[in-house]
Amino acid sequence: MKECRLLLLAISMVWGGCCFFLGTNPVMAAETLETVEQVEMEENTYAVSDTAYLNLDWLAGAGNEDAATILKLIGNRTIAVDSSLPDFKRISNMNQTLRRINYDALNLYCLAHGYTEIMELGCGYSPRGIYMCERGKNYTGCDFASVIRDMRKLTSYLTPQEKAFLHYKMAGVTSGTEMQQASQEIKAPVCMVAEGLWMFLGNEEKKKALSNIKMILDAKGGCFITTDFSFKEYGWNVAEALYPGHGEAIMDETMELYDVVSRDDTGSKIFKSPQEAEKFIKSCNLQVQRVPLIFGNYEMDPNNCLSDEQEHQLLNVLAEHYLWVITSDSKKPQM
Repeated sequence: MKECRLLLLAISMVWGGCCFFLGTNPVMAAETLETVEQVEMEENTYAVSDTAYLNLDWLAGAGNEDAATILKLIGNRTIAVDSSLPDFKRISNMNQTLRRINYDALNLYCLAHGYTEIMELGCGYSPRGIYMCERGKNYTGCDFASVIRDMRKLTSYLTPQEKAFLHYKMAGVTSGTEMQQASQEIKAPVCMVAEGLWMFLGNEEKKKALSNIKMILDAKGGCFITTDFSFKEYGWNVAEALYPGHGEAIMDETMELYDVVSRDDTGSKIFKSPQEAEKFIKSCNLQVQRVPLIFGNYEMDPNNCLSDEQEHQLLNVLAEHYLWVITSDSKKPQM
């Protein structure tokens, strides 16, 4: 896909050079460049949508009924997943488990800390909106238009009372204007959430996103929570709990799979360590606190698929400080 982009760009450069040399109307060259940009934008849109679909499929595979409902809503889709990878079955099992724990951890944090306003960044096809509105919480999901158009169909599954709590906004996390507009109707304080977003952002995009998060937290109060900054160690730990001795291989192939689906080099965009991530976040005038994934009791094996040892090791993972609670200097979270 990257080779295709370079080829298209090379063609446009040659064409533009020919236009200049021959004295042809430069508008033609401009139109060619616009075509290239349109192709790249469409590729990015499909990549976002396909990655969101993959995460939804994993969550549904873990037994999440709301995720299964959304799968039916948006229909079957063919995405570039190489099921011939040596560890594909283990990759799938690990990521299903990881997505279920992660989804639950973020939801439980919001509820445990009394938040009634939830704003999800890069929401994808997450069923979190259903979960929250069924519990009387206001939910605002933000993403690109291709995803939001699909998710707005979700209201057909809800009661009139639940519909009042569910909102979807076309807003990219790096756009200050879009983020501000998406948050206008949100009451204070807000718990902002992101799941599987940060591996797709370069450092400059991360700075813009964190600046926009700070803007909203300064205005509303509350916090931003994610496990994305612990993804490598978190994923490895889950993989090791399920398949001892294979954690590194499973994580390497998970990242390879994400690269294929997202048409991106995600490994180059992930922070090398939690310390690097924390330093970066603090440089954006935000505060960081890392807390355990889940406090208290948690049903680790609702589908009776785990051995006793696997369940024991996964319960140990819950105690790890993989959940990042990020706040603004000027506003503290509601505790």
